[in-house]
Amino acid sequence: MSTLLDQDIANQTLNMSPVGTVIFNADNRITWVNQAMREFVNAKNDQLINLSFSELNSKYLDGFSDHPDLWKVASATSQQSRWLISLDSPQNEANSAQNVRYYVDVTEIMKLKTECRNLKDQLENHSTADLLTGLLNNRSLLQSLEPQVSRSRRYGNPLSVIVMQINDFETNSDTIKPATDQVLTAVSFYLRDQMRWVDLVGRTGDQEFTLILPETTKTDALTLANKINKRLGEMSLPDSPEVTATINAKFGVEEWRKGDDSTILLRKARENSVTLKNEEPVT
Repeated sequence: MSTLLDQDIANQTLNMSPVGTVIFNADNRITWVNQAMREFVNAKNDQLINLSFSELNSKYLDGFSDHPDLWKVASATSQQSRWLISLDSPQNEANSAQNVRYYVDVTEIMKLKTECRNLKDQLENHSTADLLTGLLNNRSLLQSLEPQVSRSRRYGNPLSVIVMQINDFETNSDTIKPATDQVLTAVSFYLRDQMRWVDLVGRTGDQEFTLILPETTKTDALTLANKINKRLGEMSLPDSPEVTATINAKFGVEEWRKGDDSTILLRKARENSVTLKNEEPVT
């Protein structure tokens, strides 16, 4: 048997709650706000009462279109921002004239996420390998390309690059839906196996791989690109060997020309890339 909570006890409990609580009337204006919420936005009770939901947001909360329940509070007396997550309570048919919205302080969680992202960036800046595939990362590959360009500039040796961007993929399984990471790992294994000891391959974007091919003409680089393109038509996945993926990608192949530096060479390859089906030759 349930009993109704005394009104004074209910108000006292909500007021002492660490979760910000705001009650709106039928006109969507604030009729009651607890102590936690007043502290969150650094405002007095009379500054909040009778504000509309939109006025509360414009004065005290900054929203984000891609995260409608996430709010940032920029306090005028504090240099550290506070982050809140909002949650509407289920509508009570017996009291439809009021709406309760709760605000949870997630500042510490956001700080941890920021620190984690910063640490990941620092790790990647000090690492030479891509964390997922083990191939060279973008920074290391660019550093490795520079001496190859200098060598071609000095001696006139051929040097080609292949930039491959994965567009999408399909599998032969209706039950196993591999993650993109599995596909990227499978491709990285195959590319590594195709490389000569002088060649270099790296993951230079989310779904982009770049091959540096010293002593290789554009004709020979096109031959390799076509071989890779054909193999992408039936790629086994390392975590699910019984599943094969058909991977669609676009290829850009470019040979170093006099006047090209590393950036120009890669830009030309990307600008000249074309999307192909697995039966089509790269030209």
